[in-house]
This record gives sequence, C-alpha cells and structure tokens, in this order.
Amino acid sequence: MEKALAYAISAAIVGFGVLIFVAGLSSSSPVLWTIVALVPITIGLVSAFGPV
Repeated sequence: MEKALAYAISAAIVGFGVLIFVAGLSSSSPVLWTIVALVPITIGLVSAFGPV
C-alpha cells in the first residue's frame, strides 16, 4: 500500500509537470515554460525510479 501511494504521488508530480508543459506551449515564452516543466517531471521520475 505504501509503495502504491509513493508511485501515485510520483505520477501526480510528473502529471503536474506535463500540465505546465502543455500550458506553456501556448504562452508567449514556450522555451522558458518547457524548461520550468522539466523540473517537476525530473523530480517525479527520480522519486519513482531512483534509489530507495
């Protein structure tokens, strides 16, 4: 149960990053928002697949 919750939180963090990326594509500075979106995506992936 704890592992499932940890993966769900990681997936939510990655999803938040993807949401920033999609919203940033239609902004006036899509490159900046793409870079900003990489931060939560990276954190979510590292927390899901990183060391225990």
